[in-house]
Amino acid sequence: MGRLAFIRLEKGDTLPDLARHFGLGIKGITAANPGVNVWVPKAGERIMLPLSFVLPDAPRKGIVINLATVRLFPYRDEGDVLTVLTYPVGVGTEERPSPTGQMMVVRKTIRPTWHVPASIAEDHRKKGDLLPAKVLPGPQNPLGEYALYLSRPSYLIHGTNKPASIGLKATNGCIRLYPENVKKLFENTPVKTPVLIVNQPYLIGKNNGTVYLEVHASPEDLAPADFDTLYAKLRKIEKESGRTLDWNSVRSVLAEARGIPVPILEISPGKEKQVTEAVEVRHPGELFGRPEIPELKADAWSVLAADLHDEIDAVRMAAIISHQGPPIPARVVSKNGSYQVVAGPFNDISEARDAIKRLKIDLEIDARLMERTAAKTPSAVAAKEEQKMKKVAPAAVERPHGVPENPGGYALQIGVFAEEKNALSLIEKLKQQGYGAEIRKDGNGPLHRVLLGRFDTIKKALEESSLILKKDGIESVIYRY
Repeated sequence: MGRLAFIRLEKGDTLPDLARHFGLGIKGITAANPGVNVWVPKAGERIMLPLSFVLPDAPRKGIVINLATVRLFPYRDEGDVLTVLTYPVGVGTEERPSPTGQMMVVRKTIRPTWHVPASIAEDHRKKGDLLPAKVLPGPQNPLGEYALYLSRPSYLIHGTNKPASIGLKATNGCIRLYPENVKKLFENTPVKTPVLIVNQPYLIGKNNGTVYLEVHASPEDLAPADFDTLYAKLRKIEKESGRTLDWNSVRSVLAEARGIPVPILEISPGKEKQVTEAVEVRHPGELFGRPEIPELKADAWSVLAADLHDEIDAVRMAAIISHQGPPIPARVVSKNGSYQVVAGPFNDISEARDAIKRLKIDLEIDARLMERTAAKTPSAVAAKEEQKMKKVAPAAVERPHGVPENPGGYALQIGVFAEEKNALSLIEKLKQQGYGAEIRKDGNGPLHRVLLGRFDTIKKALEESSLILKKDGIESVIYRY
């Protein structure tokens, strides 16, 4: 369903803003555009909008959620016509994964109260963030404005006050949607609607006589049994159709795992090609849901988040802060040759201090309160304040458990490609961001791995992986030599 599209970026765009405007999640748009800076992409750069999807291999009834693609598919039977929509979602983390299996909607609530589970309260307490026993409706409530409670106890489909997390493994097991999407789902989903949650990282679909393959996991993540099942299905399609699949495309799609449907069936000579072409989309100008950054006021409180020498680093940090939920507006202020990231304005000192606390807990940023007269022109003392950022291992990094240190060392794997030209293209984009990467070929294909750095311990590799994710939005996994 759907159609791939391309769009040219304008100054000030971020991938999370484009993702929300076009009904995508952050994982989907970044996977489709490897090497593009998440928070500070270049104006004029042409990126793909992955708006074409293969439906999950599941009964087309009620709501189907595919954890691997982080998308939800509500089906509606309208007599002779079966309609389907799709929304991006946020799903459970590796530590608290979303459940799979059959369940149903048992009740619905507008403006729900969040009763904080003890385990979640304990996690927050360890970080110095004390949660109340319950959070009433409002901007601080992570459930948003609408909630659909599932028959599996403690699991919900709900809205969010953190829209930049949609498309990520970022929840405590529940399924969250953009506020505008959960409202539509809530209105069109009656109680007792069946809900099926699956985890299908590779999908095969047919459209107009063309077979498509869509892959959402790298070869390292697929078990041998998964490959066996996939190839058995492909061989069956080949046998039943009497046509030869494009096995080079199959290998390329598996290696790159960009999450977009790719045609893998060779069209017989003389027959009209039925593959749907991508379209060019005009930039809308105003992106729906983009954070609003109000002007600083001399009589309001503000917070100095960082004082940086590099303008791009400052713009990146301001964008990350502005996309926190609930929102913390931030912008870059140029002062005496440096670039200050200033958050605010806040109505009172209590709001400003709460923002400082959230920046520390959520982003490991040591921010400080600024004098109210400095809101327009940061003070000399604030200008000399050194910002510190502790490194944390992000969820995007795959941390091997119980694996001894590798004598051959480690690297950060940024991408895997079947064709060398695609790997070289990613290396060039990384070079433009100041990173020197290399290609490592392995396998009979061979596969072309784009690797960054070399580390003697996995701890150092994880720290660097966290740093480049936070600094440049570059996702990576650990590669063992």
